[in-house]
Amino acid sequence: MNYIDKDIKDFDDYIEFTTFNKFNVKILFTKKHYGSVPEKSREEVAEDFSLKDKIMVSSHQTHSDNVILVGENTDVTYFENTDGILTSNKNVAILTKYADCLPIFIYDEESKIFGAVHSGWKGTYQEIVKRAIEKINPKSLSTINILFGIGISCENYKVGVEFYEQFKNKFPKEIIEKTFSIKDGDFYFNNQLFNYYLLKDYGVKEDKIFLNNRCTFKENFHSFRRDKELSGRNGAIMFMEV
Repeated sequence: MNYIDKDIKDFDDYIEFTTFNKFNVKILFTKKHYGSVPEKSREEVAEDFSLKDKIMVSSHQTHSDNVILVGENTDVTYFENTDGILTSNKNVAILTKYADCLPIFIYDEESKIFGAVHSGWKGTYQEIVKRAIEKINPKSLSTINILFGIGISCENYKVGVEFYEQFKNKFPKEIIEKTFSIKDGDFYFNNQLFNYYLLKDYGVKEDKIFLNNRCTFKENFHSFRRDKELSGRNGAIMFMEV
């Protein structure tokens, strides 16, 4: 497995994932110190990160498996009931929001399509990352690159037995055994690892899937599991440098 913790740069207000820099794709992820992204306008976020020359596209996230592909027409920049945004438009910056759910960043070397999906347990159960890959429709899965952002770690993601049974009834036993742990009778779920094994099953190359050991719950990020209704949202910003 490719863990890329050493490729993550930490700043006061945000982190930067540098793994996709070789594709001229930049990925930023805001910290709690930056504030809650939904409370800021997209114009404000764009100004804070020197992206005023970009068209910032975002959505109302509902834990769905809905993924949209933004083309050259950017008359619409906000989408309802959407948890994944893809584009090959170099003028677009994609803004998605999280508070423990897993950001999954995608880049296809062939079509130059890049994007982000918001995959909490509901998105994972619905296989939203598969919907995104289907939307890209690559000639070959060998050109697909996947970078996991920072979500809640397994040790802090306690779930109920009904949750476990729901996944167990849908997915292969081998994946369940590798991604759920049981401690003192309680179940814990590794969302990142679950998506990793799903992607491998789909046919994405193992050496093009990048993981990390970071955790929103333990670190200075917004975490719904930790802060409950007081939690804000972290923002992920993905764009292509021209």
